[in-house]
Amino acid sequence: MVTRTTPAKEFIYGIAPVPIDPDDMPDRIPVELIQAPTIEQLPFFLNIYLEGLGEDVAALLMLSNIPIRYDPLNRRLFVAPDIYIAFDVDVAAIREKTSYNVWEVGKPPEFALEVASPSTYQRDLYEKPEIYERTGVGEYWMFDPTGGNLYGQSLTGFRLVEGIYEPIDIVPNEHGLESGYSEVLRLRLCSLERSRHSELAAVQPNLDIRDDHNPVQMLVQDPQTGEYLLNDRGLLARTRQAEARAARAEEQTEQAEAEVERLRERLLQLEQSE
Repeated sequence: MVTRTTPAKEFIYGIAPVPIDPDDMPDRIPVELIQAPTIEQLPFFLNIYLEGLGEDVAALLMLSNIPIRYDPLNRRLFVAPDIYIAFDVDVAAIREKTSYNVWEVGKPPEFALEVASPSTYQRDLYEKPEIYERTGVGEYWMFDPTGGNLYGQSLTGFRLVEGIYEPIDIVPNEHGLESGYSEVLRLRLCSLERSRHSELAAVQPNLDIRDDHNPVQMLVQDPQTGEYLLNDRGLLARTRQAEARAARAEEQTEQAEAEVERLRERLLQLEQSE
């Protein structure tokens, strides 16, 4: 078994590279199976959450793998995050373009996320932080569904402070999940190990965690309530629960109204018999 350290900077914005064991690299797993669950689910979580807050969704742009061009003098230079978000922009005007041109939009996106894959993880680690920092992206996150085989750890985040990226603290939340707080989203990004699915389902039964066959998957937590945002199946379960409660309440109301009517009839009979 041979280990190697990716040749690059000794430290990545304060985080030391971790030796990567090629034998543990998930190179036999299609990239789509590694990346797709996070790339598909996170926008779903965020759209539902932001709509619930009353955010102006019409002015919110959330894109996946669409180029961000950051140099007006060289349009061939671009990055294409797996997910990125820009607030308070003219979405219609941007969608008419084939890329997000920072000099035309007037500002960079506030949030960018890369999901690890064997073919791109080195750029995510050693090239993109500098590009996102220079472009002015407020937060840059990296999520590794393999559990750290590619990035060295499951969750990594940077926040722009006076033009320089500083690492975001990744610490256990109240349920023991590694998590980091996004000031941009006002949410916690969390890393859930597959072995803890049943444990977390007991904490929040309507979560309905879907096994995506990766060792780790991303959850998003509302720090105000402590609840995790629901996927489509979780929302369906919550809707059905609410409908069942409403049906029970309606049945109880009908029974109460019938009882009132019976008592009125009995009272009328008593009055007529006097």
